[in-house]
Amino acid sequence: MSLTIKVPQGGINGAGIATDSVGIKQSGEKGKSVFAGTLMVPSQTDLMVEEKRQSAQKQAMKLVSDAWGKDQKLLKRIDDKWKQWEDKLAQIKKSEGIISDVEEVKTRLKEQYAIDPESQEQQDLDLLEKYQDWRNGVCGLQFSEEERNRLKELQNKPLTEYQIESLKLNDDSGKEKANIDLLQWEADILRGVISDDKLRQAVSQDMLKAQDTADEIMDAAGKEIMNLLIQETKDKVDQETEEEKEKAEEVQEEKEEQQEQTDKIKDNKKEQEEIIEGDLKADQMEQKFSLTQKNFSNMKSTQNTIHRMIKDNNLVDEDLKGIEIDFLFKGMEQLKSNGRNF
Repeated sequence: MSLTIKVPQGGINGAGIATDSVGIKQSGEKGKSVFAGTLMVPSQTDLMVEEKRQSAQKQAMKLVSDAWGKDQKLLKRIDDKWKQWEDKLAQIKKSEGIISDVEEVKTRLKEQYAIDPESQEQQDLDLLEKYQDWRNGVCGLQFSEEERNRLKELQNKPLTEYQIESLKLNDDSGKEKANIDLLQWEADILRGVISDDKLRQAVSQDMLKAQDTADEIMDAAGKEIMNLLIQETKDKVDQETEEEKEKAEEVQEEKEEQQEQTDKIKDNKKEQEEIIEGDLKADQMEQKFSLTQKNFSNMKSTQNTIHRMIKDNNLVDEDLKGIEIDFLFKGMEQLKSNGRNF
């Protein structure tokens, strides 16, 4: 499983920070107007989303980077061991070359001294070279009882010139043989370490585990980001719903206020109509009252005239009282019928 981490360029698409560039356009005339593009200001949710995304990316990258670094260290260790092993083999090859050269010289020396391979001198030399190799640290050499006894005899016996020259050459050869044994032992150890490291690398699941964990971190961050975006959408919907509710309440309040004003206007109109109607009735009553007063005035004038007539003609008051009563009666009845009570 691989982990791919992409770093946004120029802002965050979808749920991140988006910023429009600001463009400036000026005309040729100095001091003219300047046009600027609109800047999109990131919301709090945008900032939180970007923070979580970057945090998850850092964690995932560190986890994978640490595992990769550990894996690379192991690979470098294996590579270094391989180089050391190859160096040991090169040294062994060099020593083998020296030994081969020494054997050639020894062969020529044997020919020079005309030594018979079956002679006692050569057999003693072979035993002395074996003992010399053992003294120089060559591994795997064993001596029989007969060889041990012969070495004891040879230690008190002088060496021939051929044997001395040959043993000088063999000393160098023996040291190279011992060096080869040591190099081969070290090379075998290195090969074992390499095998162990390669096995450890094959068995190791650090990188795979790191990748899996990194994927889990990114998945968890994705879920958190999704929850943030869902919550933001829900908050926006709730806010818009609340705003619509407030607008509806404001409209209802305005309608109620308009209704109250309409009712007030109707009440005022009704009161005005009642006032006007009352004024009209009052005017009518006034006119009737004025007419009645006029009638009274006329009646009073008539009565005065009657009194003068009585006085002038010596008429009896009792004969004219009915006339006065008739006038009063008619006047009172007329006022009562018009709604006035005196």
